Amino acid sequence: MRFVKLREVFPGDKIEEKLTKSLGIHKDRAYVHGVLCRVSNHLFVMSKTKRYTPFIDDLVIGRIQYVSGDFYRVDLGTTTGILPSLAFTNASKRNKPELKKDDYVFCKVEKVGVEPLLSCVGEGFGLIEGYVFGIEVWRSQWLYMSNRLFEVGQRYKFKMAVGVNGFVSIVGDNPESVREIYELINSNK
Repeated sequence: MRFVKLREVFPGDKIEEKLTKSLGIHKDRAYVHGVLCRVSNHLFVMSKTKRYTPFIDDLVIGRIQYVSGDFYRVDLGTTTGILPSLAFTNASKRNKPELKKDDYVFCKVEKVGVEPLLSCVGEGFGLIEGYVFGIEVWRSQWLYMSNRLFEVGQRYKFKMAVGVNGFVSIVGDNPESVREIYELINSNK
């Protein structure tokens, strides 16, 4: 996967390339200042923004705020989302996940609006085991495009989930290695 920086864009600039568009682009216009980037057939604006704005198919980590019989209200940092209790792999009315308040979940944004609709259908989604840390939103998005995780993986054995909303979950051999991994991915070196 090749990561290409195309040009600097400002809010309101027209994005005319006929590729899939996501972060920082809405209705063929940039809505944040940053660098227009391309990965295969996907365009996005890499911006050092501090606020996360949900888009369809974003992978996010959220904290359960409210538990109901039919849904969970999930805190995504800057907004809250709705996670239906049947939006899990193999979930049914009799077989629902038993999530509690303050549990963390790794999910995907299915629909955007006032409260984004979330889903945990698929392998790797659902309840998060391990430590969850908040990082800058732009850094979590940068982790998807950089080789940083590969480099850290050469030194440590760990599992990690990265949400583009500024949260990461790390499962390591011991708390010290988790702390070192967090410091490595959060550093500018």
